[in-house]
Amino acid sequence: MKRLALAALLVAPLALGGCSWFSSSDDEDEIEKAAPQPCPTIGVLDGADRVTVFNGRGRDLTDVVLRGEIRKAVIKCKYDTDEHTISVDLAFDGLAEMGPAANSRDQVLKGFAAITRTDGKIVNKQEFDMPVSFAGTSRQVRFEKVIEETVLPYGGEINGSIYEILVGFQLTREQLDYNRKVPSTPLK
Repeated sequence: MKRLALAALLVAPLALGGCSWFSSSDDEDEIEKAAPQPCPTIGVLDGADRVTVFNGRGRDLTDVVLRGEIRKAVIKCKYDTDEHTISVDLAFDGLAEMGPAANSRDQVLKGFAAITRTDGKIVNKQEFDMPVSFAGTSRQVRFEKVIEETVLPYGGEINGSIYEILVGFQLTREQLDYNRKVPSTPLK
């Protein structure tokens, strides 16, 4: 019995220490390469998450042509280690509501996606149209915007975590002022 206990005490440190004997630095490099790299963060810019379009005659409820809100934004990315780039796909969805002053069931919302770095530098901004069509007698419609294959550089200490992508409605000065003054009422 004493011999077994003594043998176990001698073998245990060798067995525990032996784990590093079977892995090489090459294996550790492969594990590091296989680990997922961080994607840029994505969010909806506060204050640009909703829009109210008026007919130009006033700011009354009866002057509303269209209201929209962005609800959720998602992202996925893929690293190209040969080119030292990150390919980013993003999408966001929302809801649009036709107002009493609408003169067409086909409307267009204006949006943007801005890429910034964590140091505050704006890397790129893309503006785009988001057509929405209200079918039948429906006064609301869900919409989705997908932007594929935005390419960002990386290398050294730079990876996806230094980037942030912000999406929102491209607002006029009047629309932004309206959002600041009027409390948000979510569309249902």
